[in-house]
Amino acid sequence: MLLTAYHESARVVFAYLNGYACDLMEVPAKGSNSNTKLNAGSDITVVQAVLGGNPLSLPTGGLQQGIEVAKKLLTVYCAGTCAKIFYQNDLQIPAELEIDISGQDLTMIEKIQTFLKKAIVDHPDDFPSQIMISVFRKLKDPDVWKAIELLASKVLKEDGTLKRYYIEDTLMVAGMSIRKPSSKPASGIGLHEDDSVKTSIPDTKATPFEAPTTTPLDIMVKDFLKKIKSDWKEEELNAAIAYLHNVYKKYG
Repeated sequence: MLLTAYHESARVVFAYLNGYACDLMEVPAKGSNSNTKLNAGSDITVVQAVLGGNPLSLPTGGLQQGIEVAKKLLTVYCAGTCAKIFYQNDLQIPAELEIDISGQDLTMIEKIQTFLKKAIVDHPDDFPSQIMISVFRKLKDPDVWKAIELLASKVLKEDGTLKRYYIEDTLMVAGMSIRKPSSKPASGIGLHEDDSVKTSIPDTKATPFEAPTTTPLDIMVKDFLKKIKSDWKEEELNAAIAYLHNVYKKYG
């Protein structure tokens, strides 16, 4: 359970370092599923395109944003395993960086890498390894590790469950500046993390950044609406999409 707490805490801390948030963090006892609900705010449709592995589903002109979001997601999905190894290695970067990533993280990393290979000509095969090196270097930052340690300690003291207010309060106590992304509902997955590194890939369609389903057609409609009226707010666009879905159901 201790290593699971460090794993989940690192993912949450790196989510905040990249401008995202966490609505719920759960680290139950061994044998149960952990459940971390990360919140990507206004980036959620881009996140879905990245994890879908399809740059063509991005809004027109959104490729560069998709690449930037993909790189942020890689750091989040690498952070958990890196933090566990860093902790087990007496807070030192391991000499060998041939590391087995936990199953669900590995699945997400492969999806992101697929997206980047389609989006960037000659994208390197070892890019996830480069990201892991940068994550380990970040873990050497005393302020970053302090935030992970405090969050892991807090979630264990609170019977393995923390809501957003207490997560952000703990991170601020650690000295982190919390940027507030535009808040959207986010749902998470049950992810079992035992105290050993796993290489199996579970059959799962959910991700910690999952939100209500947005189809490629929804993305294209949003892009079209923005061309008609450039100052649409995200909640207005979502309301328009929801209205169209109701029309589809009524007349489709």
